[in-house]
Amino acid sequence: MDGAITWHELITSDVDAAARFYTELLGLEQETADMGDFQYPMLRKDGRTHAGFVKQEIEQAPSRWYPYVQVDDVDAKVEQAKGLGAELYMGPASVGDDLRFAVLADPQRAAFGLMSWSAEPPTGVFAWDELYAADVDEAATFYGDLVGWRTSPSHIDWYRLFDSGEAHIAGLMKKTDDMPPSACTSPTARSRSSAVVGERADEGAVAGEVPRKRVVGDRKPVRVVLPPG
Repeated sequence: MDGAITWHELITSDVDAAARFYTELLGLEQETADMGDFQYPMLRKDGRTHAGFVKQEIEQAPSRWYPYVQVDDVDAKVEQAKGLGAELYMGPASVGDDLRFAVLADPQRAAFGLMSWSAEPPTGVFAWDELYAADVDEAATFYGDLVGWRTSPSHIDWYRLFDSGEAHIAGLMKKTDDMPPSACTSPTARSRSSAVVGERADEGAVAGEVPRKRVVGDRKPVRVVLPPG
């Protein structure tokens, strides 16, 4: 379905360490695809891959997760996004015959991807996505124009919901002054997540409690949210 979040990717300075970290943290398997000039580790569960890890080539740039949004025509949407003020980071490029993708920054420079993929989006690993924006109205307009997302209020007055069709698929909130515009992703942790988070925190992860959620960063750090478990 157009507008659905269909894939997640982490760009990081240490691909191997990040892949090991999230594989162990979430209790998943790892699969690596040979892309010719580089290896692409992916998180695997129940016979499906759910997310990948790519090398950050820009020194001092922060590691970050970003989602891919399903569209019919990646090339056309890239041109539309550029016309709306987005910057193209990578692509458009094809993987095999049934997948085409591009990675961009929105007008506030939060990263996101566009993907045309014939397969059904994988489910069961990533529960939620959020966008932290300097200007939430501008962000709502951009994604509405580009991929048809609408926004609706939540039970918290400062938190809005992105809707695709009849489904709530992501959150939108104003970023704090000390953070860049960015996406935050929420994996569904295994039942022993609290213990695993504690172990990883002892080894250098950053962990902190927020209401009904646990915020965890790997050593980079990367912002990620786990539901209580």
